Amino acid sequence: MLKLLVLEGNSLAGRRRWAEIAGRTPSESYADVLRGLAPEAAVDIATPADADARLQQPIDAYQGIVITGSALNIYQREPESLRQIELVRTIFAQGVPMFGSCWGLQLATVAAGGEVLLNPAGREVGFARKIALNEAGRAHPMHAGRGAVFDAPAIHSDIVTRLPPDATVTARNAMSKVQAAEIRSGRGRFWGVQYHPEFSLQDVAWVIRRIGQPLIDEGFFAGLAELERYAADLATLYRDRDRRDILWRLGLDQDVANDVLRLAEISNWLASLERR
Repeated sequence: MLKLLVLEGNSLAGRRRWAEIAGRTPSESYADVLRGLAPEAAVDIATPADADARLQQPIDAYQGIVITGSALNIYQREPESLRQIELVRTIFAQGVPMFGSCWGLQLATVAAGGEVLLNPAGREVGFARKIALNEAGRAHPMHAGRGAVFDAPAIHSDIVTRLPPDATVTARNAMSKVQAAEIRSGRGRFWGVQYHPEFSLQDVAWVIRRIGQPLIDEGFFAGLAELERYAADLATLYRDRDRRDILWRLGLDQDVANDVLRLAEISNWLASLERR
């Protein structure tokens, strides 16, 4: 039986903001995704941004560790971020395989000696468009089942700007040269993506509503009514994946509404653990 640990990337305040609209924290949602893909797995949750955080078991008791997204900005060097960097360095040293989405990729990058900064191209919100696998990505088991070019749920303002020494980029798009990568450090191996394969269409709708006015200020929506319609369309599509009118209106491929394809990287990572 797999023992998995989900590391919540958010501070207490960030977890509360997310739970207010989604009803649960990102780590709770991610744990549910893992249980859905690996029903026999035991999944623990930890909140390493907190000063009093404790792991339920030693790091080496886990076969794999997952890192969620976060509203933190790692270059701000806040205590909530620094605590997580040190923990990931320890995990690399102990050799437990990791997977991370968005913040997870950024955290592993910095822990292994790379750099993350604010994206001068602006925020990538809703969906990362035209993510393209490179030659390494097309051969990498993390992306098995993916097409050469695809869209995926995404929300981030920061990007990897300098890779750590032993890193391989596997995917990119116009917004970020690092949309996915494998990072090795110490005895450890990390697979990560800048997008959010764990996000359902309902999750994306919640993200849009949670951010709200800043998306209007940044020009993504003309006003609150347009933002709400976009979120409502996503929620409807989550319930009825055959709504071609919504797929067309939002410019989405059917693949985005296909849970098997959306979860490809996470499923492939879990399969890699079972082969160890």
